[in-house]
Amino acid sequence: MEKMDMNKLKEQVLEGLEEREHILIVDDNAMVLRNIKQMIQEKYSVAVATSGSQCFTQIGKKKPDLILLDYQMPIMDGKMVLEMLQQDEETKQIPVVFLTSESDRDVVSEILRLKPAGYLLKTPAKDRLMETIQHALEQESK
Repeated sequence: MEKMDMNKLKEQVLEGLEEREHILIVDDNAMVLRNIKQMIQEKYSVAVATSGSQCFTQIGKKKPDLILLDYQMPIMDGKMVLEMLQQDEETKQIPVVFLTSESDRDVVSEILRLKPAGYLLKTPAKDRLMETIQHALEQESK
């Protein structure tokens, strides 16, 4: 009897995890990845990638509901990743929120011209991060 209850509980936990929105965090800085993951993992299912190419590998494993994307990365930067996402029928609807340490007005203007779902300065406060994610997810579902 007790074994059956444990299996049932395990099933319920797994079902709950599957229902959560899936967020992919892409950043070449391991500390930023760890900090942001810790902030959001209670509410969201989270995957991480340390480069643009890893981002596409993760998308192939499980399509995210939203991507938190570092704007400045070596080799394939956030702009290139977003442009590639927008050109693909399978991924063009995924909302992307840029993460950047740049507060320069010209850089911010360049980011906004790409029409992301949002952008945040690194490392954002937890409440600001959660609010931005929720807003982007709500906009996508409309």
